[in-house]
Amino acid sequence: MGQQPSLPGPPGTKFRVIGAGMSRTGTKTLNEALTILLKGPVHDSGIQSLGGPVDQIGAWLQIMALAPKVQSFSDQKKLDWLLSSVLDGYVATMDCPAATLTPEIMRVYPDAIVIATTRDEISWWRSMSYMNSMMSTWYLPLVVVFLHKSQVYGLWMLRFSGIMKWRYNSEKIEEDTLRKHEQHLRDTVPPEKLFWYNVSEGWEPLCRILNVPVPDIPFPHNNDQINASKVVRDHVLAGLISWIFVLSTLAIAIWILKSWYQRYFS
Repeated sequence: MGQQPSLPGPPGTKFRVIGAGMSRTGTKTLNEALTILLKGPVHDSGIQSLGGPVDQIGAWLQIMALAPKVQSFSDQKKLDWLLSSVLDGYVATMDCPAATLTPEIMRVYPDAIVIATTRDEISWWRSMSYMNSMMSTWYLPLVVVFLHKSQVYGLWMLRFSGIMKWRYNSEKIEEDTLRKHEQHLRDTVPPEKLFWYNVSEGWEPLCRILNVPVPDIPFPHNNDQINASKVVRDHVLAGLISWIFVLSTLAIAIWILKSWYQRYFS
């Protein structure tokens, strides 16, 4: 939340990093930092799967539906193809749902390293609870009902709930999800591929992980909570404008129909 969808670079751009940190652990800050250090676009799967191009939204919905159900060789190849097609042209991926599919992305990009942003569980859950409270208000679905991309949100949540149930045995992000997610990474990612990172540490440890020089620019600090609040406000405003347009159109149609009726039947 809080950033715009990013466009992929040239086909065949080297994919280098799987950003495996759970949402609200500094993923947006790492996104900006990797864009600078790797000199290429980062695929923020939360943004791209909800507000990106229609083909990417559709691909992520397919990925989330298929991943928990893979059984056959053809299922696996289809999932591999969907992931490679949606991530082609990017240097890294970030945030959920991609973070929950780290082993599946590693299968497609075996040379990539995994960087997991982390923070203490208490502050993480406080931040996540704030996000959940904003997204679960009773009026939000009603206000944005006429916004095309917002209509995807209900289906997205249904598919993401399936991922959560399959991977963490819970239907939504809960207080112990961060612990479960990080243990899942320890269990599935080879130790030499897995790097833990706290964005409060700045450039130096991240540059060591990537084996790149420290840039002579300030480290980005993306306040995701403020940006998320702005995105919700923008959606509410756009939704209200759409309601005004719909109601105005309806009022004009009723007036025209009434005038026609009075002209011919009065």
